[in-house]
Amino acid sequence: MSATHRIEERLEQLLAGFPNPRAAETTAFRAAQYDLGLAWVHFREGSGGLGVDGALQAAVEERLTSAGAPPRNDDYVGMHQAVTAIHAVGTDEQRERFMRPLFTGEEKWCQFFSEPGAGSDLAGVATSAVRDGDEWIVNGQKVWTSGALEADLAFLLARTDPNVPKHRGLTLFVCEMKDPGIDVRPIRQADGAAHFNEVFLTDVRVPDAFRLGDIGSGWGVSMTALHSERQGTGALWVRPTEAMLDAWRQFGPARAPALKDEVLQAWIDDRVATVTLERIQAMEGRQGAAALGSMSKIAASEVTQRMSALILRIIGPGGQVGLDYDSRLRQEELLPSDPRLLAIRSRAMSIEGGTNEVQRTILGEHVLGLPGDIRIDKDRSWKEVPRS
Repeated sequence: MSATHRIEERLEQLLAGFPNPRAAETTAFRAAQYDLGLAWVHFREGSGGLGVDGALQAAVEERLTSAGAPPRNDDYVGMHQAVTAIHAVGTDEQRERFMRPLFTGEEKWCQFFSEPGAGSDLAGVATSAVRDGDEWIVNGQKVWTSGALEADLAFLLARTDPNVPKHRGLTLFVCEMKDPGIDVRPIRQADGAAHFNEVFLTDVRVPDAFRLGDIGSGWGVSMTALHSERQGTGALWVRPTEAMLDAWRQFGPARAPALKDEVLQAWIDDRVATVTLERIQAMEGRQGAAALGSMSKIAASEVTQRMSALILRIIGPGGQVGLDYDSRLRQEELLPSDPRLLAIRSRAMSIEGGTNEVQRTILGEHVLGLPGDIRIDKDRSWKEVPRS
């Protein structure tokens, strides 16, 4: 039986179990979808997949959407970074424990990666994890952690060996957010939201059974997860194309006719970014797809920034006033419809998920084959590298 026929058969089985998908209980529907291998079709069987070409996932989503099925879980960290790492290096027990409730949305995730002294240079992570029998004791500080207040689990990168070069002394763990040693403090953003947080970890105990991959393999596994995140941003960040066209129809001809060419170019840029994402999604699970996620991330962020700024130029000075920054703590759902808010929020898009400068380095080295950057600390132990 071909992969396409297998998927069609599983879809029929799924929808037969929910005759009215629009009225289906979300958790139950997602659980059934996972069990039938329709969560991520390129994953292995028994882990939400069928072991087939990842490009076939688009057909699954199209069929379920047209049937009115519950939407996919919108837990970005869980559905991109965490699940990619767990599927890649997790034990059978870890995949069974974490992947199904992640897909159904029963457990929410956040990511403990960036630190005050380890942002773009993520390998400089200083948060330590020290072995204590069957547990690890974690101490340190993380920052820019999305959704930490609502999360049940964290995807944690920590230093387990300070005596080797920085890239080789890192290990990945899963951390339970209910640990009393975790202190989450929201960070208020320029757009009025408080989606990001700083997190302090004091003597947090993580069982060794929650370690992902081998000790010291954290850098490679985290890169796999981050490549998935960068690809996902291209789909997550909805560009305000319709808002731009509406603004042009309303204000452009009379107020800013000279911007007509820029509007057209922005529309073209949006289409190119969309096609780039579709190309990468069609390569899901294939060699080379991961690095191209950097291309999607650059395109999505920079097109959104240019487009939102263009909208304000079309609208004029009135487009920069009128926001109530104190009325909401979470405003992400308003971004596509409010260009004033998006113009502020989009400035962070070229930083989060790895700066665009880092993404260009990845593309240069891993896609174009250009010489790598000079790294004077590459062969020095982490503890010998000066830090501010």
